[in-house]
Amino acid sequence: MAARLIVAAALVGMLGGCRASASPAPGACVDARAPGTNRALEARLPARLADAAPTTVDSGANCSADALTTLSAHGVTELDFAGATWDAGSGTATSIAVLALPAGASLPVAWVEEFYEVGARSGKKTDNVTVSRPTFPGTGTVYRLDALNDLSFQSVLAWPDGPIVRVVIVASPVNPSASRAEHDSRVEAAVLAAAQAPDS
Repeated sequence: MAARLIVAAALVGMLGGCRASASPAPGACVDARAPGTNRALEARLPARLADAAPTTVDSGANCSADALTTLSAHGVTELDFAGATWDAGSGTATSIAVLALPAGASLPVAWVEEFYEVGARSGKKTDNVTVSRPTFPGTGTVYRLDALNDLSFQSVLAWPDGPIVRVVIVASPVNPSASRAEHDSRVEAAVLAAAQAPDS
């Protein structure tokens, strides 16, 4: 399922579930995620992947320590995001996301890399974590993390695009008929789609 894309804890923190306080203090930041929450960031997502519209598109902001995890150590108090997911079912899914700091501040890609890698290496069902620096047309060198998450082979790729960071997450089921070449082909297609998406 798309909800189990790379390293469940990391994705839930960055793009997934929200832990809203039942009675937040006036003016307090509350983790939020819903379609249309941040239309400006949603507009920077690709509208199609392999000629298909996304299954879901939403956006929001995270500000709790549980959601920000390692980003808090860098002084981040709010992370804005938008994500589009293409869920083909049976554990095959792709998510493309845009991550940003408020007020146009520049988000260092190294902080995002740390976020995903710490989440992967601390995941209870995550094994065989590897990190590489491949090059793709339109992006140059990117950060890539591959891991086995339960019965899913998953890849996270991240690279800077001006002040924002673009992220691609691809999940494929682990079974006798699984093809690494097919997985990598989906990764390449997603990176290309993300790189060609609007930049403002």
